[in-house]
Amino acid sequence: MEIKIARSELQKGLGLVQGIVERKTTMPILANVLLSVEKKALSITATDLEVGINGSYAADVLSEGKITLHARSLYDIVRELPDDTIYLKVKDGNWVEIKCGKSNFKIVGLSPEEFPALPTRGNGQTQRIDATLLKEMIDRTAFAMSSDETRYNLNGIYADLSGGEDGKTIVMVATDGHRLSVMKREAGSGWSLPKGIIVPRKGVMELKKLAESGDDPVDIWADTKHLIVYRGNTTLVIRLIDGQFPPYEQVIPKKAKRVVSLGRNEFIHALKRVSVLSTDRSRGVKFSISPNNLDITASNPDIGEAREELAATYKGDAFEIGFNARYFIDALSSIDDEQAVMQLGDDTAPCVIYSEFDRGFTHVIMPMRL
Repeated sequence: MEIKIARSELQKGLGLVQGIVERKTTMPILANVLLSVEKKALSITATDLEVGINGSYAADVLSEGKITLHARSLYDIVRELPDDTIYLKVKDGNWVEIKCGKSNFKIVGLSPEEFPALPTRGNGQTQRIDATLLKEMIDRTAFAMSSDETRYNLNGIYADLSGGEDGKTIVMVATDGHRLSVMKREAGSGWSLPKGIIVPRKGVMELKKLAESGDDPVDIWADTKHLIVYRGNTTLVIRLIDGQFPPYEQVIPKKAKRVVSLGRNEFIHALKRVSVLSTDRSRGVKFSISPNNLDITASNPDIGEAREELAATYKGDAFEIGFNARYFIDALSSIDDEQAVMQLGDDTAPCVIYSEFDRGFTHVIMPMRL
């Protein structure tokens, strides 16, 4: 293998795979990227066996071939090289010579035969989705994913890509058992991908990065085991979580006993200030709600107490309820509304946050005892 390639192209390709490459692994090959040269392009592939990515980059090919090199070391070298053409040549014993300007490196790789192959697309059609829409749906659900590894079926986003009854509506849902975020969007007609797949956390983050990059449309394909996403010269392969997602619709209250509305920005900043004095673990704050008023309080025996009073639109009896402040901040920060609207029941019922302008967004937060 022998090529010449623009430093910017190689750096872009290596930068894209850094979040996937395994840093600590019992399989050294997973810390490497596969560089494969065919025709007029360099292909860069990385995988951790859960998520894999492949990108193709223009290069001046002097001879074809393959090699795997340590992903982080190669990336660190390339980004410090002068902005010029890089020359790579594979030598005997899997050694690779790298030249750029007056810089010269020789690094050793591993045999490309050891590198695991990425799964490929099976039967069925791909479906096109707007990248901005995909990113928006991830942004409004991903923060509610669980990080508890014992609840593996919640460690990702549940996606219904079947199109629903009208063949147009796709849904993404995430929950950690204490909060639930649901996003529904109309994504054109004819959707017929699987219903009920669970995309793991790492795959979600890489999918978001891919949606943020470039101007090309995003095409997706899925079966019961893998989600494969195509954008421009890049292919992302994600192994799905094999598990059952809980029946999330049963958690969303159908009717609200109390409705409270107040300024969203003022609410977020008040929560941030008060939660400074909440206990580190629970981030618990108490809402004291009365007609046209919301008091937020927190108490920490080691630090002190905090109280914020906010004007609110509410007509009803006075009551108190406790919540994790961080859950409210995350949910309210994901929407653009001027007003925050909360629908509440009694002090043991969950709070439902809807967006005034985005009817596809629903967020549920369970109360806590303080």
